[in-house]
Amino acid sequence: MKRWWPTLLLALFPLPAAAELEALTFITEEYPPYNYRQNERLEGISIELLERIFAETGSTMSREDVRYYPWARGYETVLSEPNTVLFSTTRTEQREQLFQWVGPIATDRVSLLARRDSGIQLNDIEDVIVGDYRIAVIREDIGAQRLQEAGVPEAQIHAAMSGASALRMLERGRVDLWAYGEDVAFWLMNEEGMPTTDYTPALTISESDLYYALHRDTDPDLIERMQAALDRLRERGVVGEILGGTIAFNTEEYPPYNYRGADGTITGSSTELLRAALSAAELDAEFRLLPWARAYTEAQLRERHCVYSTTRTPEREALFTWVGPLTSSTWAAFTLEDAETEASSLEELAELRVGSFREDAVGQYAASQGVPIVVASAERENIARLRAGVIDAWVTGEQAARYLAEEADLPLRRLFVFNEVELYLACHPSVPDYFIARLQAALDRKDNTERPL
Repeated sequence: MKRWWPTLLLALFPLPAAAELEALTFITEEYPPYNYRQNERLEGISIELLERIFAETGSTMSREDVRYYPWARGYETVLSEPNTVLFSTTRTEQREQLFQWVGPIATDRVSLLARRDSGIQLNDIEDVIVGDYRIAVIREDIGAQRLQEAGVPEAQIHAAMSGASALRMLERGRVDLWAYGEDVAFWLMNEEGMPTTDYTPALTISESDLYYALHRDTDPDLIERMQAALDRLRERGVVGEILGGTIAFNTEEYPPYNYRGADGTITGSSTELLRAALSAAELDAEFRLLPWARAYTEAQLRERHCVYSTTRTPEREALFTWVGPLTSSTWAAFTLEDAETEASSLEELAELRVGSFREDAVGQYAASQGVPIVVASAERENIARLRAGVIDAWVTGEQAARYLAEEADLPLRRLFVFNEVELYLACHPSVPDYFIARLQAALDRKDNTERPL
């Protein structure tokens, strides 16, 4: 008799609708490679991930619905206005109770960056204060907050409008240091066409995860839906794909930098350095050992391919995106220990049979100086050719020559040294900018003792 009551009650007091992400206002800023604007379109790791979250939750929203504000304005908005979201935001102890959080997106290391030629060396934050160094920051950015918490005097802090303007301040000597995320800094340097090797992290002041920060009164159901979607995406490997996926790292048999070890795996000093940097940056690569000419050509012509250990020359500069340096190499000319061959310069090699191998920068350089080169298909062949008397001299990296000669039990005599170069990872321009930036930042940290604040 009272079966109609539930229907009446539902009509009068309908059940609350499931929480929808359309109820939220998303705000971001210029913080590449995580979020940035390019040709009036929002791009970056956090943007890509957010769109995947929208799709995963059935939301009709897209990147076009995200608002783009200066950092300080976005930060103040999400502090004060309900149903707002700011990203990418560093989650810190001081901020923990100010927001609700969905993430992590990625790990971000904030450092004090210096010009490499400045000679600035920092052991701790006290060195910053005592040195009275001028520091560029973005207002309300984590770098600025960390310095304030550490007691750095306001007189040393110089606010910039954006990361790009802070970089220019550092480049032009208007400040001594720049407090900013390493990945972002190196990305900006690449975008501005500035050599990343001109700058170095002098002191790590923060290492935290980046999150989507939501106003603290946001509906918990929305938080749960976003977090669950992100967790599912991470389980399916989508986050790794957005970070760049798996990139092919081609190399050759060129010990001690890169070669196949006794257990069959690719190893060497450059290889292990790259493996450690990839792990630290949460990136993935497939290492492949190929003949040098093929390894080099694939990186030049095939998307998502890189090659190492590669000399960075003017002729190659525009062909690749460069990461490094990985190590240095001394170029020298060699002959057999008991050979009568004598030479003290490249000019004196002009009348001799001189060995190198295809697409090798050492041989190409010697050839450009008028030395006739007898080209082999691989570096190891030059050991056998020297022993057989097919060539009189061999031009190559000194470290590789010593390694291969010892391996073959062939005594060598160095004739002369003619160059000192740095070796890099050279990547096809299709390799994502954020992959390059994160890897460069991780490599640069390997050259600096990490001294957290």
